[in-house]
Amino acid sequence: MHIVQLLPELNEGGVERGTAEISRELVKRGHQSTVISAGGKLVSQIELDGGRHVTLPIASKNPLTAPARVRALRRVICELEPDVLHPRSRVPAWLTRMARRPLNIPWVTTVHGLNRINGYSRIMTAGDRVIAVGEAVKTHVVDGYRLVPDSVRVIQRGVDMQAFSDANLDKEFIQSICEQYSLAKRL
Repeated sequence: MHIVQLLPELNEGGVERGTAEISRELVKRGHQSTVISAGGKLVSQIELDGGRHVTLPIASKNPLTAPARVRALRRVICELEPDVLHPRSRVPAWLTRMARRPLNIPWVTTVHGLNRINGYSRIMTAGDRVIAVGEAVKTHVVDGYRLVPDSVRVIQRGVDMQAFSDANLDKEFIQSICEQYSLAKRL
């Protein structure tokens, strides 16, 4: 299966890290993973883990450039021939919705936060499948958009225990912060 995730850029953040981790896991399980974004620090990690990255300016909220970005995205999608599209942010979701219309490729959206309830944010509930990263997020969109509760599935974010292991902590740095702010020693 070929899954294409779309987000504005790949710098540090929860959505970005989750995208890279899912890409790694998809490849590990024998799937093809592509991420489309404007680029960023995590591109090299995705590629190192066996995923593919396509650089495309899908972050801009400028409505005047949207038609050209939709056409460019549609071209890339046609070249990639994915089985599933997975936008993880509002602008990429809007662009994906328009780009996929004639292609009829299934799409999944993930609601990552408690964005304001409005027409612009509603796009995150328009996927063929909708994922919420927690019960509070699910309640927020179900109540706010009057959705059928079963239409949103909760898949909670995990933690990469290797990346966030105590063994990776810089104990001297933590000790200096504790001293600087008069915190009790915890190490």
